[in-house]
Amino acid sequence: MSVTISNISIEKLPKKKLAYIEHIGPYKGDTELFGKLFTSVMEWAQPKGLMNNPKMEAITVYYDDPKTVPESQQRIRVGFTVSENTKAENDIRILEIPEGSYVVGSFEILPSEYGIAWNEVFEYIKKKNLMPSGMMYESYKNEPNTHPEGKHIVDINVMIQ
Repeated sequence: MSVTISNISIEKLPKKKLAYIEHIGPYKGDTELFGKLFTSVMEWAQPKGLMNNPKMEAITVYYDDPKTVPESQQRIRVGFTVSENTKAENDIRILEIPEGSYVVGSFEILPSEYGIAWNEVFEYIKKKNLMPSGMMYESYKNEPNTHPEGKHIVDINVMIQ
């Protein structure tokens, strides 16, 4: 495996507003599903000019522990950060990602290596005796199809108490 960890640290992250679409069911390793979900939100956001913000982030929020929640019931929310005054519409909902202290792991990985990266973040949390407090998300930093090796540059963020 070629997981590259650039850094795992504790950071104070600002509040973010996410325009998202929810998916319930299997998602692990399904790059086609993620592409479809992101495209749905993008098609909603582009005509509104919401994709023009240079600080916009593509994010997936995870809610369930795959070790304890059956795949058919696992929930994710996929979308883009938007301005404070953006309103929900049709299938697109708005979620506030809270400001707070997060363990942030920065990685350069292949699509098949997300599980390894998440394990690295949780090993760090365990080693430092930290307590996760619920909010967990990935923030994507590149377009993988433009990376010479097709890698994803991603931050994995886990809120801590």
